[in-house]
Amino acid sequence: MLIEKTRVSVAELKKSKNFPFAPLEGVGPNLWGWGVVETCLLLPNSVCLMTGPLACLRHSAFMAQVRGFYKRFYMLPIEEIELVMGSQVGKIKEAIEYIISKEKPEIFLLAGTCSEYVLGTDYKELIKEIKQKYKIEVIYLIMAPLNLPNKPSPFDIAYTALYEILKSAKKTQDKKAINILGTYLPLSENSELYNVLKSAGFEKIYQIQTCRGLEELKSMANSGLNLVIHFRANLLAKKLEKIGMPYIFCPICYDPEEIIKQYQKLEEVLGKKLNYEEFQVNPSSEALKLIEGKKVAVGCSVVGSPYELAKALTKFGAKVVAIFDRHPPKPFEKDYINWLSENSPETFVYNISHPYLNECIEVFDEIKVAFGVDAGIYCRNAINIPLHSYQAQPFGFSAMKWLFEEIEKNFSNPISNYDWIYKYNLLI
Repeated sequence: MLIEKTRVSVAELKKSKNFPFAPLEGVGPNLWGWGVVETCLLLPNSVCLMTGPLACLRHSAFMAQVRGFYKRFYMLPIEEIELVMGSQVGKIKEAIEYIISKEKPEIFLLAGTCSEYVLGTDYKELIKEIKQKYKIEVIYLIMAPLNLPNKPSPFDIAYTALYEILKSAKKTQDKKAINILGTYLPLSENSELYNVLKSAGFEKIYQIQTCRGLEELKSMANSGLNLVIHFRANLLAKKLEKIGMPYIFCPICYDPEEIIKQYQKLEEVLGKKLNYEEFQVNPSSEALKLIEGKKVAVGCSVVGSPYELAKALTKFGAKVVAIFDRHPPKPFEKDYINWLSENSPETFVYNISHPYLNECIEVFDEIKVAFGVDAGIYCRNAINIPLHSYQAQPFGFSAMKWLFEEIEKNFSNPISNYDWIYKYNLLI
């Protein structure tokens, strides 16, 4: 059967570590957003000019509108002959100077696309000239899906640029300041993490998304610790470690035991007891009844690790039959997979980008609940619970509480996968 090519049991994944190989990757439904540009547009008082063929820009125009960045996002179509001959530089310089004179940004982002990556277009001299002339930070980044598996990846390039800004601003270390890294939205206001950190003595809690200007962003360079809650931000945290800023990775979790483990890791680094116990909550009995014994699927577009969420749901009484992922599991997910292999060995892990999945969608028809809009694409009969990064950024026990609130809300008022994608713009 074709479906066999797309999956591996979680028990077999533990033993062989062989993630299902896709000889030809489809554009998996997990590929929402445009993360590299979006990451950089989190910087305060920044504007972006993206250059490239019209077909590339069309996708980014949609995402800029969805995320509310359209007032800070410009696009300049480049003809094929201009790209090949390298004659677009003058046009780009003129556009940059027009945008700077109009917007007066503190940070200017010049974004290239796959075509410029393939052709090896070099804007170093142009960037140097703009920096010197306007006395602003200029970042060149590549929104190039073709380059994602390579080194440096687009995210490496983006985080290196941010690291250089912070490196130059490093002065003294402020032990009472901490940075939270790893989300597109700021940490949810109802997260107990704010109270836990403040009671631990942190007077300043920085997040890139809440910085009001370049100077406040630069203040992050003096923080005493980076708390990383999403694995991708480890790239930046490891770079900042070079300038004497330690970091700890405490990913978002939904299982109460895993939540406690993350707080205990933080306690060990800080060398002090934290007051997280007072925020512990019991799982919602109503939500537990709704998922108990039901076949569920978990996608990789959820906030956090799909394997950790699968572990939590299994412990809550659900029967996790499918996990959709795009890449082999991350090192920190190993423990979750080990647990699942012992407690839910019949769970299959699918390569969500495998083109054969589109030919086998009927095998998921018995799944009743799909966590992640991407899982919902294949589980057409399931109630969909997005748990998406564009909805909220929870942490700690507030994450578990959010999970149960979303279960109850979506069971009482189911929304079609079509609406999640096209009406609420959680996935394209």
